[in-house]
Amino acid sequence: MTKVESSKVNVEPTLTPTVTRETQKNDYLTIPKPHANGVFGSSFFDSPSLSFEPNLRIATPTNYILGPDDELAINVSGYQETNIKTTIGPEGTIFIPQVGAIELSGLRIDDAIARIKNKMAQTAYPSLKNNLSRLTVSLGKIRSIHITAIGAYKPGNFTVSSFTTVYNALLACGGPGDINSYRNIELLRNNKIFTTIDLYQFLTRGDQKGNVVLKDGDVISFPVFKKHVSISGQVKRGGTFELKDNENLEDLLFFAGGYTDKAYKAQITVKQITDLERKIRTIYRADIPNYKPLDGDEFRVDGVLDRIENGVTISGPLYRAGDYELTPGLTVGTLVQRAGGLTEGAFTDRATLTRKHPDGTLDNVTFNLTEILNGRAADIPLVKYDAVNIATSAEFKTLYTIQIEGEVKKPGAYPYKANLSLKDIFFAANGFTDAASSYRVEVSRRLTTERLNKDVDSIAIVLVLNTDKDLAVESNRFILQPNDVITVRRNPAYIEQQKVFVEGEVYYPGTYVLESKSEHISSILKRTGGLTALAYPKGIYLIRHTPLDNEEAQAIIQNIQKNLKDSTSKVIEDVSKTNFKIPINLDKVLNKPGSIEDYQLLDGDQILVSRIDPLVKVSGQVLSATKTGFIEGKPLNYYLTQAGGTTERARKSKIYVLYADGHVKRTRNGFFGLFRSYPSIQTGAEIIIPRRIEKVGVSPTEVITLTTGMVSALTLIVLTVTSLRK
Repeated sequence: MTKVESSKVNVEPTLTPTVTRETQKNDYLTIPKPHANGVFGSSFFDSPSLSFEPNLRIATPTNYILGPDDELAINVSGYQETNIKTTIGPEGTIFIPQVGAIELSGLRIDDAIARIKNKMAQTAYPSLKNNLSRLTVSLGKIRSIHITAIGAYKPGNFTVSSFTTVYNALLACGGPGDINSYRNIELLRNNKIFTTIDLYQFLTRGDQKGNVVLKDGDVISFPVFKKHVSISGQVKRGGTFELKDNENLEDLLFFAGGYTDKAYKAQITVKQITDLERKIRTIYRADIPNYKPLDGDEFRVDGVLDRIENGVTISGPLYRAGDYELTPGLTVGTLVQRAGGLTEGAFTDRATLTRKHPDGTLDNVTFNLTEILNGRAADIPLVKYDAVNIATSAEFKTLYTIQIEGEVKKPGAYPYKANLSLKDIFFAANGFTDAASSYRVEVSRRLTTERLNKDVDSIAIVLVLNTDKDLAVESNRFILQPNDVITVRRNPAYIEQQKVFVEGEVYYPGTYVLESKSEHISSILKRTGGLTALAYPKGIYLIRHTPLDNEEAQAIIQNIQKNLKDSTSKVIEDVSKTNFKIPINLDKVLNKPGSIEDYQLLDGDQILVSRIDPLVKVSGQVLSATKTGFIEGKPLNYYLTQAGGTTERARKSKIYVLYADGHVKRTRNGFFGLFRSYPSIQTGAEIIIPRRIEKVGVSPTEVITLTTGMVSALTLIVLTVTSLRK
């Protein structure tokens, strides 16, 4: 045995790198678009989730044919080691240092590996002969090929990987066009039909026959379809299908997924297209395998009738009401037994049997079920489609109620029960409220006479009862009747505490409970300990909550805006409030307790005693709204000056002052507005200057028209007076 010398060629020994395959720029990724014709199979190409690119991470197929631009990763490991990456050139060869050129184009990958090993073993790598070294060859960057699609949804030339199969290419080009075939797709190689593809075999059976790897220059051709038919109704997958010439109606049913469980399989209706118009035809079950559909046929599979051909029905208070098979000798009595017998509350004195005659007319048969079940009456034989109905006793009973209102905890309507007493209904209503009067309970009872007495106008009987609030079982029970209305009156002596609130500059502010219905402001102020040293006697007012509906509020707002010609938001805000400020004249309240200005208080009233505010607020149409110090005796114009004066849009004739106690005074205008009297100012007051509404000017033409009209009117008056003097 010849000893082989160790040799290190080109590079130091390294581990075999992981091969990551890449392809050149390709046309796999496309934007799916819905096909307009809706033929079965078109949705396969409409899904955006499909991956159009072939899997490049699989092991190199042994039957892969090498060609130019394929990159090979050659690894020698063992006694001798090297890693080489080389690309097949345009001439079909690779070059390995110290080995030379090796022609590989057109070889299968396994044949190429054998040729590379033989060449390397004869030159620089003799250890490959006796397996002291191991050779592995894998594909790195694979080449791209060019194919063409004709008649596709997206026809044209495509650059794809050399791993691409026919199905990958079909997805890349969007499948057949709207008028092209899904059943006879042709793969042309070297100008000849290499294979044909039937997509329906793949979509219905998963058969990938014809899904071969493409080669450079291959052409995929989609011929125009020959036959489209549609099927609808009781099939699992209705729609339009493409059929071949040799396929029959049975094949169409297979593509449609077969019948549903409700299909009427005895016949199928088809609408055909003739030279002049349409015609309808019935295909019976025996003819389905022999009928070959025509282009444009429209098939419909109807459903079975929604009725039982050998059944009867029983309904009512039974344990198992429903449909039953009509067996020989079946009667009403035996049908009741099959249905599990009667439940509680069945009304058996009268039942009905609805029978349908062959001519479609209905017949109603009444019978006494009690007599039949006891054997005292002949049983009734049943026929097809009979329907037995048994009623319940409750259906013939009126559901009465008892109504309880007034001072009980749960007023409302309660179901009437026999032997129901007055105390029973109080117990059901959770007893009396604290305000209830047990000495004034009214029971209104409905009149139940069958004859009309024209002389009597009574519509109810009203009973006034006295009862205690104890809900213990009584010995002498007042029994209620259906539809009684019980009213528990309110105790006139019961009055809930009423509260008022005092805030501000008093010694003991807080909540106060009214001692009487007529308690006045003076009394409450005395209970608060009086005003503090910081209180402003002219800044005391009462806040009373009075709900105001929207219509009333809007009317008040419109009235103010109309009179003051002011559209500021403050007016709307103030009027819309439901809490009203009522000024309090402290001198009259304290000096004349109980007088008309010493208001009586109501529940929820609030008395606010303001602190002395040495400032006066100026707002509205002034140059700068501000607050300024109050100076005794200074007129209103002084405070306007402190705010920079009024703006051009100010309406001075409507200036008003809002005082600390809540009352308002407005400017008074004398003869033609020549003399104005402004309100006096107090500490804590607010001066409000409203905005003037802009007036639309009169055009010269309108002036001439008005003047002419006035002159004409004056002339007419003069002539009339002159004629009267004559």
